[in-house]
Amino acid sequence: MLENIFDILTSPSLSFKTMAFRIVLSTIAGFVIGFERKIHLQSAGLRTHILICLSATVMMLTSLYIPQVYAPGRGDPTRIAAQIVSGVGFLGGGAILHQGLNIRGLNSAATVWTAAGIGMAIGCGMIVIAFLALIISNSLMFSLEHFEQRYFPAEHIKHLELIYKNDMINMKSLNQELKKHGLIVTNVDFSKELSEQQIRIIYTVKVPHNLDIPNLLEGIKNIGALDKVKLKN
Repeated sequence: MLENIFDILTSPSLSFKTMAFRIVLSTIAGFVIGFERKIHLQSAGLRTHILICLSATVMMLTSLYIPQVYAPGRGDPTRIAAQIVSGVGFLGGGAILHQGLNIRGLNSAATVWTAAGIGMAIGCGMIVIAFLALIISNSLMFSLEHFEQRYFPAEHIKHLELIYKNDMINMKSLNQELKKHGLIVTNVDFSKELSEQQIRIIYTVKVPHNLDIPNLLEGIKNIGALDKVKLKN
């Protein structure tokens, strides 16, 4: 029975059964990809990925069906497929947001692209390749998150602004305090208010996901005559 279903799915002739099975498979594939995004509370979740994967399959089937039925030997089956790639690039770009120094939505844009690619592969009968790509992509999305958090914890970039009442600051102790809380300093700017006897230090730092902000502020305020502190994007 499974062999018969596989033959129907990979058949070069587009019967109703073949197209129906491919559409069902693309819906399942879109659900699997969208599930990972949904549990991470991303706006591009289940419905988005199901619709993208399903639509890519339908358009791919249409691209193959028209030359077979209406223009045998003369139609170009790649014409519609090429437009899918262009359209998905536009959708992926819309998922990317720039917030201060941070860029969000790259993973969602990549999964949108992946969903369309898998949908196209299912549409043209490359079932094994499509599901191999589905397994690999979802395995990477689930497993690499823990790997990245363990070995590359500081991902978000923020500005840490410190204002001191005078210039009696132990910079070595301050840098050690930041390092102790997992902050990675990428840039430091100094400025001094001569009229108010203030010194302003702005750190550009990479911040870990699990940063304990109250504990960090408690440690910083004991170094020098700290007047004000800000942590912002």
